[in-house]
Amino acid sequence: METLNDDDLRQFMQTFYGYGNLDGRFWFIGMEEGGGNSLEEMQARLKAWKQLGKPELADLRDFHLLLRMPEFFTNPVKLQRTWMQIAKITLVAKGQPHGLEALRTYQQDYLGRKNGEICLMELLPLPSPRTSAWAYAQWSTLPFLAKRETYYQEYYPQRSAHIARRIQENQPKVVIFYGIGYRSFWQAIAGKEVEFQNQDGFLSGITSHTVYLIIKHPNARKLPHTYFEMAGAYLREHLQT
Repeated sequence: METLNDDDLRQFMQTFYGYGNLDGRFWFIGMEEGGGNSLEEMQARLKAWKQLGKPELADLRDFHLLLRMPEFFTNPVKLQRTWMQIAKITLVAKGQPHGLEALRTYQQDYLGRKNGEICLMELLPLPSPRTSAWAYAQWSTLPFLAKRETYYQEYYPQRSAHIARRIQENQPKVVIFYGIGYRSFWQAIAGKEVEFQNQDGFLSGITSHTVYLIIKHPNARKLPHTYFEMAGAYLREHLQT
């Protein structure tokens, strides 16, 4: 059976963290990217990453155009569920219109761009369609990819520490972790000095440099349509103080 290039895969897992700009004001951090639906898709991801120079953060648009996913960035723009809510939070926080057309424009032209205001990072490096799926044991001969658990043990500590270090170095205005069920992971990255408080559906913590939120995942079911607007409104209020 054909497999991934393990040297490329190992380097990707060690050094690729997501999309956008480390100097951006708004950071969004998730557990892992969606995708990873086929060996061919993962091969294309590795190829795109190499074509872009093996960056720590790629340009979201450039990367996905190389993946032949133009529908998210060319007219008529298809809204991607997670990106749409990230765009909504950002636009509300800035006090800007956040209707569907505004969301399409933001996703198309601004979200995750290499010189933009957004940084999108993932705690774990490999995309997966769901947490119960694990095809990398068949796609790679790397021994720690035999199980999701050993993969996690291999990469969680170093990547968690790296993201925490990047936050301290860059001191973004906003850091939003999504996935409330992973609160302990987010607390470890934010640090003990960040005391999260319940804000009626999400958690917040504020330091002298950064407003932190822990929110529900944009793909979570049965969320009111105002949920992400409320998170953005909270940011707008506290970024002005």
